Amino acid sequence: MTRNGNKRVINLESAMTELPVDSPASTPERVQVLSTSMHIRDLSIERPSIIAYLQNIAPEKLEIALVHALEVGITEMQLRRGRFRQ
Repeated sequence: MTRNGNKRVINLESAMTELPVDSPASTPERVQVLSTSMHIRDLSIERPSIIAYLQNIAPEKLEIALVHALEVGITEMQLRRGRFRQ
């Protein structure tokens, strides 16, 4: 990442390369799925492509951006799984 004036410039090509990450085991305290909501606490995500994407979003919009990213990702995963079942 470099700075261009006041704007951050991120090399997305290198950021898109996923590095293997040893993630700590999820516990009910970190990710909790309830009947109508989900809670995520103290979860560290060390994936360059995710960080690069979120760094370009205004801080006040980060939460909704993360929710949208989850929606898009889950929709894509459901579609792929549906194709494999056929």
